[in-house]
Amino acid sequence: MFGIALKSLRSKWRDYIVLFVGLIISAAIFYMFSAMANNKAFLESNSIVSQISIIFVIGEILLGIITFVYLNFANAFLLRLRQSDY
Repeated sequence: MFGIALKSLRSKWRDYIVLFVGLIISAAIFYMFSAMANNKAFLESNSIVSQISIIFVIGEILLGIITFVYLNFANAFLLRLRQSDY
């Protein structure tokens, strides 16, 4: 089993790197946005719009959905790659 996994890793390392970098970037964007949305001092000092906290909450929910969809896509893609090996 380890040999099959190693062979697959050698042949498809570019696909794995692209997906891994995409996962890192999507998680980083989500957590940066979440940190801004939950930082009360930032919201109070930079709020031109009175409903800025609601806008950030809606944005955080949308980013969570987008990140979840990307994670499912990446998982399905990796499973399809692995099925061809087996």
